[in-house]
Amino acid sequence: MKHRWSWVVGLAGLAGLALAVGAAARSSVSGGADKAAATKVTLQLKWVTQAQFAGYYAAKAKGYYKAAGLDVTIKPGGPSIVPEQVVAGGQAQFGIDWLSSLMLSRAKGIPLISISQVFNKSGLTLISWKDTGINTVAKMRNKTVGNWLFGNEFEVFAALAKYGMDPVHNKGVKIFQQPFNMDAFLKRQIDVASAMTYNELAQVLETKNPNTGKLYTLNDLNVIKMQTVGTSMLEDNIFTTTNYLKSAANRDTAKKLIAASLQGWIYCRDHLKDCVNIVLANGPALPRGHQTWQMNEINALIWPAPKGIGMMDPKAYARSAKIVATYGKLKKVPGHEVYRTDLNAAALAGLKAAGSDVYGRKWKKAVIHVTPGGK
Repeated sequence: MKHRWSWVVGLAGLAGLALAVGAAARSSVSGGADKAAATKVTLQLKWVTQAQFAGYYAAKAKGYYKAAGLDVTIKPGGPSIVPEQVVAGGQAQFGIDWLSSLMLSRAKGIPLISISQVFNKSGLTLISWKDTGINTVAKMRNKTVGNWLFGNEFEVFAALAKYGMDPVHNKGVKIFQQPFNMDAFLKRQIDVASAMTYNELAQVLETKNPNTGKLYTLNDLNVIKMQTVGTSMLEDNIFTTTNYLKSAANRDTAKKLIAASLQGWIYCRDHLKDCVNIVLANGPALPRGHQTWQMNEINALIWPAPKGIGMMDPKAYARSAKIVATYGKLKKVPGHEVYRTDLNAAALAGLKAAGSDVYGRKWKKAVIHVTPGGK
């Protein structure tokens, strides 16, 4: 069902990673990475420690960063942390955030660039109760639709506009600023809520229906994916500054960071439970049940990777850029200056040389049983 390493192959891949990445980065491999001083870098995450970032924690825990000659500090994010500002200010060399956030930052003159588009699908959905009959975006006309706003609303607004509503001016639909929990939806104070497949959707399913005493199920809900509606945008990517990449040594470091990080994501694709354990060991902000659900859904945003993990899809990029320009009120649609693919391509070449499956064509989602409160 899933591609799995044997321990022998896994260890062989780890041993060869430093050489493969070094070759991809055109760096000298004489003497081995373990004999040279490790390059210290910091990676700033978008949010708190959770399975959304499992691949990076796995890369550190399994020794992939070390094998590539890197000493990586992973900094969790939070509601008051903006990864783009952290990286631009030099407190971290690399960051993780949605591509739309990078585009908005660049429009303000912050010289950032995406170097690996890890997620190739959107995890954003709109959900409603099955008994409301609101099972399409078109049926949301004159209804109350929740979203967190502050840049999180672009996909939803594009979806509503596609069906003749004007969410910016609350014409034909009423927009509700949704808190970072699902209380308003659970109390039926809003008709439709925004929900990431890997987080808020699970929160609903982890809640007991007060009328039955049993957990809600997907049969109680209409789940409308922005990916299906056609207004999906690209999310988590690895980025740095254009100034950082002016140095050949830094470009070499970036290639290694990408390769080792992607190797971490490959490991999490094939070892879901172990990666949940790795995440929990780094910060139990969310309980095991919720993290297990999240790990499975995050894998679904990465795999399969038709172009190879981390490679930008020009069509998905163009769609994302147009939506950001429209609802982020940019003067022009962001162009290809926002990203580069050469570093990721070099990283993939090294990974494939080391025997890693960078496409995951045979990957299938696991069946995860939801637990009360995500315990």
